[in-house]
Amino acid sequence: MVIILEEGDGLVKMTLVDARIGEKLEVKGVQGGRCRDGCGQGILSGLATRGLHVGDRVRVLRAAPFRGPVLVEVESSGVRVAIGRGMAARVLVEPASAAPSE
Repeated sequence: MVIILEEGDGLVKMTLVDARIGEKLEVKGVQGGRCRDGCGQGILSGLATRGLHVGDRVRVLRAAPFRGPVLVEVESSGVRVAIGRGMAARVLVEPASAAPSE
């Protein structure tokens, strides 16, 4: 399932940049922005090549200072992914405890 949200859809959004270190989250989608890259498709494919997909549960391991990358670990595979701040600011997440389990 791919979820791409556009600006102004009225939903409360939390991104990877907003997350605290140690917090467990579920990846819900990406924020679209301008449609130069297909409204988020480029970000989704970039994350997928790194081993991170919509629906994955992740834990934030580190957030580098001065706009550095956010390091997350994918719960199911143990893969650690460093995501640049620009991309992390568009990855929508919600706390894993609030996410319904499938």
